[in-house]
Amino acid sequence: MNNFFNYNELSQLHIELTNACNAACPMCTRFHVNSPLVRPDLTIDQITIEKFKKYFPPEIIEKCEIILFCGVHGDPGMAKDLYEICEYIAETNPKTAVRMNTNGGMRKPEFWKKMGELFAKQRQDHWRWVITWSIDGLQDTNHLYRRNVVWENLMANAQAYIDAGGFADWDYLIFKHNEHQIDEANALSKKMGFMNFYPKKSLGVDNGQQLQRMSAMTREGKLDYWIDPPDNPKNRNLENPPVPGINDQFWEFDIEHYKNLKETKTTYNNYPERIKTTYIVLHKEHKDNKHLDDAEIKCKAKTMSGGKEIFVDNFGRVMPCCYIGTHLNGTHSDSHSLQLHYEMNKYGWEGFDLNKHTLKEVLDAQHLDRVFTDSWTKPSCKEGKMAYCANICGTFSRVDKIYTHDKMEDKNRNWRFKDEKSE
Repeated sequence: MNNFFNYNELSQLHIELTNACNAACPMCTRFHVNSPLVRPDLTIDQITIEKFKKYFPPEIIEKCEIILFCGVHGDPGMAKDLYEICEYIAETNPKTAVRMNTNGGMRKPEFWKKMGELFAKQRQDHWRWVITWSIDGLQDTNHLYRRNVVWENLMANAQAYIDAGGFADWDYLIFKHNEHQIDEANALSKKMGFMNFYPKKSLGVDNGQQLQRMSAMTREGKLDYWIDPPDNPKNRNLENPPVPGINDQFWEFDIEHYKNLKETKTTYNNYPERIKTTYIVLHKEHKDNKHLDDAEIKCKAKTMSGGKEIFVDNFGRVMPCCYIGTHLNGTHSDSHSLQLHYEMNKYGWEGFDLNKHTLKEVLDAQHLDRVFTDSWTKPSCKEGKMAYCANICGTFSRVDKIYTHDKMEDKNRNWRFKDEKSE
Protein backbone atom coordinates (compact mmCIF):
# COMPACT_ATOMS: atom_id res chain seq x y z
CA MET A 1 0.00 0.00 0.00
CA ASN A 2 1.45 3.37 -1.06
CA ASN A 3 1.13 6.71 0.68
CA PHE A 4 2.15 9.06 -2.12
CA PHE A 5 -0.76 11.52 -2.03
CA ASN A 6 -0.76 12.33 1.66
CA TYR A 7 -2.09 15.43 3.37
CA ASN A 8 1.12 16.25 5.22
CA GLU A 9 3.06 16.65 1.95
CA LEU A 10 0.45 18.76 0.15
CA SER A 11 2.21 21.92 -1.07
CA GLN A 12 0.54 22.89 -4.35
CA LEU A 13 -2.99 23.03 -5.72
CA HIS A 14 -4.04 23.06 -9.36
CA ILE A 15 -7.66 24.18 -9.55
CA GLU A 16 -10.05 24.46 -12.47
CA LEU A 17 -12.33 27.28 -11.36
CA THR A 18 -14.76 26.77 -14.23
CA ASN A 19 -15.29 24.70 -17.36
CA ALA A 20 -16.72 27.71 -19.20
CA CYS A 21 -14.60 29.33 -21.91
CA ASN A 22 -14.93 32.19 -24.39
CA ALA A 23 -12.71 30.49 -26.97
CA ALA A 24 -13.35 27.44 -29.15
CA CYS A 25 -9.95 25.85 -29.73
CA PRO A 26 -10.39 22.93 -32.17
CA MET A 27 -8.58 20.32 -30.09
CA CYS A 28 -10.13 21.24 -26.73
CA THR A 29 -11.91 18.36 -25.03
CA ARG A 30 -14.87 20.58 -24.09
CA PHE A 31 -16.03 20.83 -27.70
CA HIS A 32 -17.86 18.47 -30.02
CA VAL A 33 -15.62 16.92 -32.70
CA ASN A 34 -13.31 19.97 -33.14
CA SER A 35 -16.27 22.31 -33.68
CA PRO A 36 -17.30 25.44 -31.72
CA LEU A 37 -20.23 23.47 -30.24
CA VAL A 38 -19.91 22.53 -26.57
CA ARG A 39 -19.85 18.78 -25.97
CA PRO A 40 -23.48 17.63 -25.58
CA ASP A 41 -22.91 15.77 -22.30
CA LEU A 42 -21.01 18.59 -20.62
CA THR A 43 -22.54 20.42 -17.65
CA ILE A 44 -21.13 23.93 -17.20
CA ASP A 45 -20.30 24.86 -13.62
CA GLN A 46 -17.83 26.90 -11.56
CA ILE A 47 -16.27 27.25 -8.14
CA THR A 48 -17.72 30.36 -6.51
CA ILE A 49 -16.00 32.24 -3.69
CA GLU A 50 -18.33 30.46 -1.23
CA LYS A 51 -17.37 27.03 -2.57
CA PHE A 52 -13.70 27.98 -2.72
CA LYS A 53 -13.65 28.92 0.96
CA LYS A 54 -15.42 25.66 1.82
CA TYR A 55 -13.08 23.48 -0.27
CA PHE A 56 -9.91 25.38 0.71
CA PRO A 57 -10.18 26.85 4.23
CA PRO A 58 -7.22 28.81 5.68
CA GLU A 59 -5.44 25.69 6.94
CA ILE A 60 -5.24 24.41 3.34
CA ILE A 61 -4.11 27.74 1.87
CA GLU A 62 -1.42 28.01 4.53
CA LYS A 63 0.07 24.67 3.38
CA CYS A 64 0.45 25.78 -0.22
CA GLU A 65 3.49 27.33 -1.85
CA ILE A 66 1.68 27.74 -5.16
CA ILE A 67 -1.92 27.66 -6.35
CA LEU A 68 -2.35 27.32 -10.11
CA PHE A 69 -5.55 28.28 -11.92
CA CYS A 70 -5.62 26.69 -15.34
CA GLY A 71 -7.68 23.57 -15.84
CA VAL A 72 -8.62 21.37 -18.73
CA HIS A 73 -11.98 22.54 -20.09
CA GLY A 74 -12.38 26.17 -19.17
CA ASP A 75 -10.52 29.43 -18.68
CA PRO A 76 -10.21 30.84 -15.15
CA GLY A 77 -10.86 34.30 -16.59
CA MET A 78 -14.47 33.18 -17.06
CA ALA A 79 -14.99 32.44 -13.34
CA LYS A 80 -17.21 35.18 -11.96
CA ASP A 81 -15.43 35.29 -8.57
CA LEU A 82 -11.86 35.07 -9.88
CA TYR A 83 -10.74 38.37 -8.34
CA GLU A 84 -12.42 37.65 -4.99
CA ILE A 85 -10.80 34.20 -4.86
CA CYS A 86 -7.33 35.63 -5.55
CA GLU A 87 -7.95 38.31 -2.92
CA TYR A 88 -8.95 35.63 -0.40
CA ILE A 89 -5.68 33.74 -1.01
CA ALA A 90 -3.62 36.93 -0.62
CA GLU A 91 -5.35 37.83 2.64
CA THR A 92 -5.19 34.28 4.02
CA ASN A 93 -1.53 33.50 3.39
CA PRO A 94 0.83 36.14 1.95
CA LYS A 95 3.39 33.39 1.32
CA THR A 96 1.19 31.52 -1.18
CA ALA A 97 1.84 32.41 -4.82
CA VAL A 98 -0.84 32.34 -7.51
CA ARG A 99 -0.17 31.29 -11.09
CA MET A 100 -2.84 31.50 -13.76
CA ASN A 101 -3.22 30.71 -17.47
CA THR A 102 -5.68 32.50 -19.74
CA ASN A 103 -6.36 33.18 -23.41
CA GLY A 104 -7.02 36.77 -22.27
CA GLY A 105 -9.94 37.50 -24.58
CA MET A 106 -12.69 37.79 -21.98
CA ARG A 107 -13.79 40.75 -19.81
CA LYS A 108 -12.66 44.38 -20.11
CA PRO A 109 -9.30 46.12 -19.53
CA GLU A 110 -10.67 47.56 -16.26
CA PHE A 111 -10.90 44.09 -14.77
CA TRP A 112 -7.39 43.14 -15.85
CA LYS A 113 -6.03 46.42 -14.49
CA LYS A 114 -7.53 45.46 -11.14
CA MET A 115 -5.97 41.99 -11.41
CA GLY A 116 -2.60 43.54 -12.29
CA GLU A 117 -2.71 45.76 -9.23
CA LEU A 118 -3.51 42.78 -6.98
CA PHE A 119 -0.82 40.56 -8.52
CA ALA A 120 1.79 43.34 -8.33
CA LYS A 121 1.35 43.60 -4.55
CA GLN A 122 2.17 39.93 -3.95
CA ARG A 123 5.97 39.59 -3.95
CA GLN A 124 7.18 36.55 -2.02
CA ASP A 125 10.83 35.74 -1.43
CA HIS A 126 10.82 32.84 -3.87
CA TRP A 127 7.62 33.10 -5.96
CA ARG A 128 5.82 35.83 -7.84
CA TRP A 129 2.16 35.96 -8.73
CA VAL A 130 2.14 35.54 -12.53
CA ILE A 131 -0.47 35.29 -15.27
CA THR A 132 0.53 33.34 -18.37
CA TRP A 133 -1.24 34.55 -21.51
CA SER A 134 -1.75 31.86 -24.16
CA ILE A 135 -1.25 33.75 -27.42
CA ASP A 136 -0.53 31.58 -30.44
CA GLY A 137 0.50 34.04 -33.12
CA LEU A 138 -0.20 37.63 -34.06
CA GLN A 139 -3.26 39.52 -35.23
CA ASP A 140 -3.58 37.51 -38.45
CA THR A 141 -2.96 34.06 -36.91
CA ASN A 142 -3.86 33.85 -33.19
CA HIS A 143 -7.56 33.30 -33.93
CA LEU A 144 -6.90 30.24 -36.09
CA TYR A 145 -6.37 28.09 -33.01
CA ARG A 146 -7.78 30.40 -30.31
CA ARG A 147 -11.08 30.72 -32.15
CA ASN A 148 -13.42 33.50 -30.93
CA VAL A 149 -10.58 35.41 -29.24
CA VAL A 150 -10.61 38.99 -30.60
CA TRP A 151 -7.07 40.30 -30.98
CA GLU A 152 -7.85 43.92 -30.08
CA ASN A 153 -9.57 42.85 -26.85
CA LEU A 154 -6.75 40.47 -25.92
CA MET A 155 -4.04 43.08 -26.47
CA ALA A 156 -5.95 45.75 -24.51
CA ASN A 157 -6.50 43.34 -21.60
CA ALA A 158 -2.89 42.15 -21.46
CA GLN A 159 -1.52 45.69 -21.67
CA ALA A 160 -3.86 46.91 -18.92
CA TYR A 161 -2.69 44.10 -16.65
CA ILE A 162 1.01 44.73 -17.35
CA ASP A 163 0.72 48.52 -17.05
CA ALA A 164 -0.86 48.01 -13.62
CA GLY A 165 2.29 46.20 -12.51
CA GLY A 166 1.21 42.59 -13.06
CA PHE A 167 3.88 40.03 -13.94
CA ALA A 168 3.08 38.30 -17.25
CA ASP A 169 4.46 35.44 -19.35
CA TRP A 170 3.53 34.67 -22.97
CA ASP A 171 2.92 31.05 -24.06
CA TYR A 172 3.08 30.43 -27.82
CA LEU A 173 1.86 27.15 -29.33
CA ILE A 174 3.71 26.51 -32.59
CA PHE A 175 1.89 25.49 -35.77
CA LYS A 176 2.70 25.82 -39.46
CA HIS A 177 0.65 29.00 -39.76
CA ASN A 178 2.55 30.85 -37.01
CA GLU A 179 6.06 29.36 -36.90
CA HIS A 180 7.38 32.19 -39.08
CA GLN A 181 6.16 34.73 -36.49
CA ILE A 182 8.01 33.47 -33.40
CA ASP A 183 10.68 36.18 -33.43
CA GLU A 184 8.17 38.93 -34.20
CA ALA A 185 5.88 37.77 -31.38
CA ASN A 186 8.84 37.59 -29.01
CA ALA A 187 9.75 41.19 -29.89
CA LEU A 188 6.14 42.27 -29.27
CA SER A 189 6.15 40.53 -25.90
CA LYS A 190 9.21 42.50 -24.82
CA LYS A 191 7.73 45.77 -26.10
CA MET A 192 4.55 45.18 -24.10
CA GLY A 193 6.43 44.28 -20.93
CA PHE A 194 6.01 40.50 -20.67
CA MET A 195 8.63 38.88 -18.43
CA ASN A 196 9.14 35.76 -20.54
CA PHE A 197 8.20 34.40 -23.95
CA TYR A 198 7.82 30.62 -24.27
CA PRO A 199 7.51 28.90 -27.69
CA LYS A 200 5.70 25.66 -26.95
CA LYS A 201 5.59 22.50 -29.07
CA SER A 202 2.03 21.34 -29.65
CA LEU A 203 0.94 17.78 -28.90
CA GLY A 204 -2.02 17.92 -31.25
CA VAL A 205 -0.24 17.63 -34.58
CA ASP A 206 1.10 14.08 -34.43
CA ASN A 207 -0.08 10.69 -33.20
CA GLY A 208 3.31 9.52 -31.97
CA GLN A 209 4.17 7.84 -35.24
CA GLN A 210 3.05 10.22 -37.97
CA LEU A 211 2.36 13.92 -38.39
CA GLN A 212 -1.32 14.78 -38.52
CA ARG A 213 -3.44 17.74 -39.50
CA MET A 214 -5.88 19.16 -36.98
CA SER A 215 -9.33 19.81 -38.41
CA ALA A 216 -11.28 22.93 -37.45
CA MET A 217 -14.95 22.12 -38.00
CA THR A 218 -17.90 24.46 -38.47
CA ARG A 219 -21.01 24.57 -36.26
CA GLU A 220 -22.79 22.66 -39.02
CA GLY A 221 -20.33 19.76 -38.82
CA LYS A 222 -18.32 20.47 -41.98
CA LEU A 223 -14.59 21.03 -42.40
CA ASP A 224 -13.75 24.72 -42.06
CA TYR A 225 -9.94 24.67 -42.35
CA TRP A 226 -6.84 22.73 -41.34
CA ILE A 227 -4.27 23.48 -38.67
CA ASP A 228 -1.04 21.90 -39.88
CA PRO A 229 2.07 20.75 -37.98
CA PRO A 230 5.12 23.00 -38.27
CA ASP A 231 7.37 22.52 -41.28
CA ASN A 232 10.53 22.99 -39.20
CA PRO A 233 11.26 19.72 -37.34
CA LYS A 234 12.72 21.71 -34.42
CA ASN A 235 9.26 23.19 -33.83
CA ARG A 236 7.65 19.75 -33.41
CA ASN A 237 7.64 17.07 -30.74
CA LEU A 238 7.89 14.44 -33.47
CA GLU A 239 10.92 15.75 -35.30
CA ASN A 240 11.53 12.60 -37.39
CA PRO A 241 8.27 10.69 -37.89
CA PRO A 242 8.83 6.95 -38.36
CA VAL A 243 5.75 6.83 -40.61
CA PRO A 244 6.03 9.07 -43.70
CA GLY A 245 3.30 11.36 -44.97
CA ILE A 246 0.64 13.18 -42.99
CA ASN A 247 -2.59 11.92 -41.46
CA ASP A 248 -5.52 14.08 -42.54
CA GLN A 249 -8.48 12.14 -41.20
CA PHE A 250 -11.45 14.13 -39.93
CA TRP A 251 -15.04 13.40 -38.97
CA GLU A 252 -18.05 15.34 -40.14
CA PHE A 253 -21.20 15.23 -38.02
CA ASP A 254 -24.90 15.81 -38.45
CA ILE A 255 -26.16 18.89 -36.62
CA GLU A 256 -29.57 17.32 -35.95
CA HIS A 257 -27.89 14.34 -34.33
CA TYR A 258 -25.89 16.75 -32.15
CA LYS A 259 -29.10 18.49 -31.07
CA ASN A 260 -30.61 15.16 -30.06
CA LEU A 261 -27.52 14.31 -28.03
CA LYS A 262 -27.66 17.69 -26.33
CA GLU A 263 -31.29 17.17 -25.31
CA THR A 264 -30.41 13.90 -23.60
CA LYS A 265 -26.91 15.05 -22.49
CA THR A 266 -25.32 11.92 -23.93
CA THR A 267 -22.02 11.37 -25.73
CA TYR A 268 -21.74 10.93 -29.46
CA ASN A 269 -19.62 7.76 -29.12
CA ASN A 270 -21.69 5.75 -26.58
CA TYR A 271 -18.94 6.29 -24.04
CA PRO A 272 -20.40 4.36 -21.05
CA GLU A 273 -20.55 1.19 -23.13
CA ARG A 274 -17.02 1.66 -24.44
CA ILE A 275 -15.69 1.92 -20.89
CA LYS A 276 -16.94 -1.61 -20.19
CA THR A 277 -14.66 -2.98 -22.93
CA THR A 278 -11.48 -1.43 -21.48
CA TYR A 279 -9.61 -4.58 -20.54
CA ILE A 280 -10.66 -6.43 -23.68
CA VAL A 281 -8.92 -3.66 -25.62
CA LEU A 282 -5.89 -3.61 -23.30
CA HIS A 283 -5.42 -7.37 -23.71
CA LYS A 284 -5.44 -6.93 -27.49
CA GLU A 285 -2.90 -4.09 -27.23
CA HIS A 286 -0.61 -5.96 -24.83
CA LYS A 287 2.29 -6.36 -27.27
CA ASP A 288 2.12 -2.69 -28.26
CA ASN A 289 2.09 -1.64 -24.59
CA LYS A 290 5.40 -3.29 -23.71
CA HIS A 291 7.11 0.10 -23.26
CA LEU A 292 4.32 1.15 -20.87
CA ASP A 293 4.41 -2.15 -18.98
CA ASP A 294 8.14 -1.65 -18.38
CA ALA A 295 7.99 2.10 -17.69
CA GLU A 296 9.10 3.42 -14.33
CA ILE A 297 6.53 6.02 -13.31
CA LYS A 298 7.87 9.23 -11.78
CA CYS A 299 4.71 11.16 -11.01
CA LYS A 300 4.71 14.82 -12.02
CA ALA A 301 2.57 15.59 -8.97
CA LYS A 302 5.80 15.61 -6.97
CA THR A 303 6.98 19.21 -6.80
CA MET A 304 10.51 20.57 -6.99
CA SER A 305 10.44 21.31 -3.27
CA GLY A 306 9.59 17.67 -2.53
CA GLY A 307 5.92 18.21 -1.75
CA LYS A 308 2.87 17.04 -3.71
CA GLU A 309 0.35 18.75 -5.97
CA ILE A 310 -3.24 17.66 -6.54
CA PHE A 311 -5.82 18.75 -9.10
CA VAL A 312 -9.39 19.80 -8.23
CA ASP A 313 -11.92 20.17 -11.04
CA ASN A 314 -14.71 22.73 -11.22
CA PHE A 315 -17.16 20.25 -9.68
CA GLY A 316 -14.95 19.94 -6.59
CA ARG A 317 -13.56 16.47 -7.37
CA VAL A 318 -10.00 15.64 -6.31
CA MET A 319 -7.71 14.01 -8.89
CA PRO A 320 -3.97 13.33 -9.06
CA CYS A 321 -3.21 15.85 -11.81
CA CYS A 322 -4.66 17.90 -14.64
CA TYR A 323 -3.59 15.29 -17.19
CA ILE A 324 -5.87 12.73 -15.60
CA GLY A 325 -8.47 15.45 -15.03
CA THR A 326 -8.54 16.10 -18.77
CA HIS A 327 -9.43 12.52 -19.53
CA LEU A 328 -11.74 11.82 -16.59
CA ASN A 329 -13.72 14.90 -17.61
CA GLY A 330 -13.50 13.99 -21.28
CA THR A 331 -14.70 11.29 -23.65
CA HIS A 332 -11.43 10.22 -25.27
CA SER A 333 -11.85 6.79 -26.81
CA ASP A 334 -8.28 5.48 -26.50
CA SER A 335 -7.73 2.54 -24.13
CA HIS A 336 -5.63 4.61 -21.72
CA SER A 337 -8.52 7.02 -21.10
CA LEU A 338 -11.08 4.23 -20.94
CA GLN A 339 -9.02 2.52 -18.23
CA LEU A 340 -9.06 5.69 -16.10
CA HIS A 341 -12.86 5.81 -16.28
CA TYR A 342 -13.19 2.06 -15.70
CA GLU A 343 -11.07 2.08 -12.54
CA MET A 344 -12.72 5.23 -11.15
CA ASN A 345 -16.20 3.84 -11.81
CA LYS A 346 -15.24 0.56 -10.15
CA TYR A 347 -13.81 2.29 -7.08
CA GLY A 348 -16.55 4.94 -6.82
CA TRP A 349 -16.42 8.72 -7.23
CA GLU A 350 -17.99 9.78 -3.94
CA GLY A 351 -14.80 9.64 -1.87
CA PHE A 352 -13.14 12.24 -4.09
CA ASP A 353 -15.93 14.86 -3.77
CA LEU A 354 -15.16 18.01 -1.76
CA ASN A 355 -18.87 18.72 -1.52
CA LYS A 356 -19.10 15.65 0.73
CA HIS A 357 -15.65 15.44 2.34
CA THR A 358 -12.88 17.80 3.36
CA LEU A 359 -9.64 17.70 1.38
CA LYS A 360 -7.88 16.28 4.42
CA GLU A 361 -10.45 13.47 4.64
CA VAL A 362 -10.01 12.66 0.94
CA LEU A 363 -6.22 12.46 1.22
CA ASP A 364 -6.14 10.71 4.60
CA ALA A 365 -8.47 8.03 3.21
CA GLN A 366 -5.83 7.42 0.50
CA HIS A 367 -8.37 7.20 -2.32
CA LEU A 368 -5.88 8.59 -4.85
CA ASP A 369 -3.29 6.02 -3.84
CA ARG A 370 -5.71 3.09 -4.01
CA VAL A 371 -6.83 3.92 -7.56
CA PHE A 372 -3.65 5.30 -9.06
CA THR A 373 -0.39 4.90 -7.09
CA ASP A 374 -1.01 1.25 -6.16
CA SER A 375 -1.37 0.41 -9.86
CA TRP A 376 2.09 1.63 -10.83
CA THR A 377 3.90 -1.52 -9.69
CA LYS A 378 1.51 -4.00 -11.32
CA PRO A 379 3.16 -6.23 -13.96
CA SER A 380 1.35 -4.84 -16.99
CA CYS A 381 -1.42 -2.55 -18.19
CA LYS A 382 -3.67 -5.50 -18.98
CA GLU A 383 -3.27 -6.52 -15.32
CA GLY A 384 -4.18 -3.08 -13.99
CA LYS A 385 -1.12 -0.85 -14.30
CA MET A 386 -2.49 2.57 -15.22
CA ALA A 387 -1.51 2.97 -18.86
CA TYR A 388 -2.18 6.70 -18.90
CA CYS A 389 0.14 7.28 -15.91
CA ALA A 390 2.86 5.28 -17.68
CA ASN A 391 2.35 7.30 -20.86
CA ILE A 392 2.49 10.73 -19.19
CA CYS A 393 4.91 10.13 -16.30
CA GLY A 394 6.73 7.02 -17.43
CA THR A 395 10.20 6.50 -18.80
CA PHE A 396 9.24 7.87 -22.23
CA SER A 397 6.83 10.67 -21.33
CA ARG A 398 4.87 12.14 -24.22
CA VAL A 399 4.74 15.59 -22.59
CA ASP A 400 8.34 16.13 -21.52
CA LYS A 401 9.35 17.78 -24.79
CA ILE A 402 6.66 20.49 -24.84
CA TYR A 403 8.94 23.12 -23.33
CA THR A 404 12.20 22.26 -25.06
CA HIS A 405 12.27 24.88 -27.79
CA ASP A 406 15.69 26.46 -28.33
CA LYS A 407 14.25 29.97 -27.97
CA MET A 408 12.93 29.37 -24.48
CA GLU A 409 14.41 31.79 -21.97
CA ASP A 410 13.83 29.55 -18.93
CA LYS A 411 14.67 25.90 -19.55
CA ASN A 412 13.43 24.89 -16.08
CA ARG A 413 9.96 26.32 -16.61
CA ASN A 414 8.01 23.13 -17.33
CA TRP A 415 7.69 21.97 -13.71
CA ARG A 416 5.29 24.75 -12.79
CA PHE A 417 2.98 24.87 -15.81
CA LYS A 418 1.22 21.57 -16.39
CA ASP A 419 -1.89 22.29 -18.48
CA GLU A 420 -3.11 19.94 -21.18
CA LYS A 421 -6.02 22.10 -22.18
CA SER A 422 -3.80 24.22 -24.38
CA GLU A 423 -1.93 21.40 -26.15
